[in-house]
Amino acid sequence: MDPNEERRSMKANKALYDSLHFVTDSMQGIQERCVCGERLVRERAPTEVFDYLPRKRFFTCKKYKDDGMHYRQPWICAVEEELGILKTRPESLEKHKSMVVKLEVENQELKAEVEKLIARVSELEYAA
Repeated sequence: MDPNEERRSMKANKALYDSLHFVTDSMQGIQERCVCGERLVRERAPTEVFDYLPRKRFFTCKKYKDDGMHYRQPWICAVEEELGILKTRPESLEKHKSMVVKLEVENQELKAEVEKLIARVSELEYAA
């Protein structure tokens, strides 16, 4: 395979994987980038737009057009999702802490067993 063609193929694959990352990133919490790869900006709806919440906030792509290819999410939805993600973290941290304690105890037991085996091996070597 030609090195230039291989490099182009690698760049195309990287762009594909980056876009897949942006899509999955955009599905949870407060987003950093749009599906197109642009940064999201915080904006407010104009006051003249009739809405039940005037000056409603959004996370919007810099290149936003109402074509379905760019991201615009209401601020409140993103914040609610982010809070939901943050609420689950303490529970998972407690699980990890308990696992760490168990592993430390097991590690100490294994160290003691290794010391006994080393002593036994040195006894056998000395006897032989």
